[in-house]
Amino acid sequence: MKSVLCDINYVLDIFLKRHPFYYPAAKVFKEIEDKNIKGYLCALSFPTLFYLLSKELNREKALKTLEKIRIVFSVAPVNEKVIDLSLASDFRDFEDAVQYYSALQVKADCIITRNKGDYISDVIPILTPEEFLVITKT
Repeated sequence: MKSVLCDINYVLDIFLKRHPFYYPAAKVFKEIEDKNIKGYLCALSFPTLFYLLSKELNREKALKTLEKIRIVFSVAPVNEKVIDLSLASDFRDFEDAVQYYSALQVKADCIITRNKGDYISDVIPILTPEEFLVITKT
């Protein structure tokens, strides 16, 4: 089974129904939900998602959404190694570095994001939901 770490923008595309990104992201989500793919979110993503979702929805809906997300996704930990690698990295965005090194920590096969340019990688593929679907033909 493939395992993927999903970026925050991917999750927001689904739960805020951002078009035209919603449909391919939702299809990947369904594959994770059906356990055809093991999905991870970085531990750091949960508080960030709560903050962003509560601005668009409300506190209660944001928490309910996170509960649903947590049922579907496993949590990629953020530990000292992840932080140290992130601090020493060339990533422009520290949050993206933390997600990247969390993905490596759990040995994810790829990272799914809409913003591929945010990631620097020669170790793990960085794919959009559309690219992932083509590669896996799901």
